[in-house]
Amino acid sequence: MVVFSGIGCLLLAGCSAGSSDVTLYDVSGTVSYNGKPVPFGSVLFIADADEGNAGPQGVAEINDGKFNTAEAGRGVVGGAYKVIIKGRSVRASAEDDEGQGAEPLFADYQTAVVFPEENTEQKFEVPERQSKPGVILEE
Repeated sequence: MVVFSGIGCLLLAGCSAGSSDVTLYDVSGTVSYNGKPVPFGSVLFIADADEGNAGPQGVAEINDGKFNTAEAGRGVVGGAYKVIIKGRSVRASAEDDEGQGAEPLFADYQTAVVFPEENTEQKFEVPERQSKPGVILEE
């Protein structure tokens, strides 16, 4: 009995240790649209599996054109990421994310970035062609 309990504990420790070994790096920066800071929104960082990145998803809130994963979000592991930016003129609620609230400033904007394995700053300029909410355009 004691042997089985010990093996179970070792297996559980091994499973949980893997997830804590991931080092996340903070990403901060600015987001603008039509030359002006995006008032509110979010920046979603999706590890690009097509480019060999199996890291976790990251996220940051946009407030007055600025974002920082260290303040409100989750960082990245570095490497290739697809980045999706959502912009709003007012703070979003859960209903907004389901399409029932304030109108977005622009359609969800997607771009690709390769992040270094260190804390970094990034500037995003959403192109003016992002005029149709509900359509994801890629750069």
